[in-house]
Amino acid sequence: MSEQLMARAETTKLARLLDISDPAELDFLNTLSPEAIRTFRERATDLLFDGDAARMKRVAAATKVVPTAISAKAAERAFGPILCAAVAGSVEPSRAIDIAKALPARFLAETAIQLDPRRTADIIAAVPARLVVEVARELLRIDDHVTMSRFVGVVPEESMRAAVPVLGDADLLRIGFLMEDKSALDRLMGLVTDRLAGVIRAAHDQDLWAEGLDLLDSVGPENRAALGDIAAGLGGNVLDGLIEAVRALDAWDSLLPVTSAMTADSLRAFAERPAVQEESVLASIMNAALNKGFWLDLLPLVIHLQPAQLATLAAHLAEKSDEELGDLVAQADTAGLWDAMLPIALAMTDTDRRRMAGLPIMRDPDVLRAVINTTAAHELWSQALPLVDALPDSASPILASCIGDLSKDQLLAAVLVASRSDNIDTLVAIALAQDPAGRARVLDIIDGMADLDEFLAALTPETPDVVWDGLIEVRTEIPSALRDQLAARADGCGRGAAADSLRDDQV
Repeated sequence: MSEQLMARAETTKLARLLDISDPAELDFLNTLSPEAIRTFRERATDLLFDGDAARMKRVAAATKVVPTAISAKAAERAFGPILCAAVAGSVEPSRAIDIAKALPARFLAETAIQLDPRRTADIIAAVPARLVVEVARELLRIDDHVTMSRFVGVVPEESMRAAVPVLGDADLLRIGFLMEDKSALDRLMGLVTDRLAGVIRAAHDQDLWAEGLDLLDSVGPENRAALGDIAAGLGGNVLDGLIEAVRALDAWDSLLPVTSAMTADSLRAFAERPAVQEESVLASIMNAALNKGFWLDLLPLVIHLQPAQLATLAAHLAEKSDEELGDLVAQADTAGLWDAMLPIALAMTDTDRRRMAGLPIMRDPDVLRAVINTTAAHELWSQALPLVDALPDSASPILASCIGDLSKDQLLAAVLVASRSDNIDTLVAIALAQDPAGRARVLDIIDGMADLDEFLAALTPETPDVVWDGLIEVRTEIPSALRDQLAARADGCGRGAAADSLRDDQV
């Protein structure tokens, strides 16, 4: 939950304690930390309850010798809800429940408003489900979500289950937002799984996105993913409302963990919203990711960004120092997110890409193997080859070993992509750096290509000498028919010497 939303929830609860009808009157406190506001509220509560503690204990003791019916009448007509709330913490739970059963629901609700759950948890937990429902109805009648939120973490599941049908979808949002113990949110969600779409719809229709964002941010990963997918499934208008609310609250640090938990289809729907493609929105997202510790939450979204958006992200990333950039790359590697890093590398300028490729982490054999394996698994050769091309020469033996571990189909996919790009020389150089058995595999794959003409056409007069020299060096390993075609292509590229070295009679 973002600091801004937490502060808003705390000032709302403090306003109730101070009997301030409009919580906005306390907005000046939002410059304080939520923890500071909560500490002040709890100390104020202690002051109110402890000021007359000795007398409250004497009153509580008197209830033991008075019949329940008389105690209930005295509580309602003589003490009133404020004094009853003050005394409640000193009364034995079983006795307090007996008295509560004899009181009308409206009076119990008025008393509940004044209770401090920290002092009366045992009593609240023992209240029969029937009474909980009746009190909930009374609190809803006066729109008192603060009181209900304070008891969610205390009442047993049986009572929560009984009270949930009384609550509307918007009520659930408001209560969740104000809850003291957010860990109970997942328990509450488990009771309303069939209403989650309605809860998200209520956030949109009733302008309760602050409460909705808090819910998305506070639940566990499984529920967060479910809520994110539900929001995406409700259509573009709901997603637009969510994005606009996040922008207004500057709460990208609350939303990014949600988007990272979405399914690919839901995340794609989010990424395609026009608002996400606005430069100011994208800048805010990147700021949260790069400067507030949500880098790994951003990366799943990267896969669905358009080239212009990727270029913007790549430019922001390039502004980081070598140490910071290396740390971000290391985080992505540890999380197994090279499928997101490779599009960013492709979107970089050649200078920035070579800088990234020159980082110490990019000389780690395990990292290079992860790059190649991810590239092969997701068929990202068109995105990976420019980064591979930028790596230092010292990486070639490691890359050659990685290439040798690929399946025939994966190698063929790499050769095809390379032949259609400007990076054919990169792949050929790496392939030829393998051991004899590895080179034989690659040459056999090239020889059997249905699109061999396309591969040959990728060899041009501008192809670096290192490629021709490498082919000449392994010419005895090249199938004769392929060698003849390579020699003919060398002639066509004005490489007569290379052609002569490749011909049969030169072997």
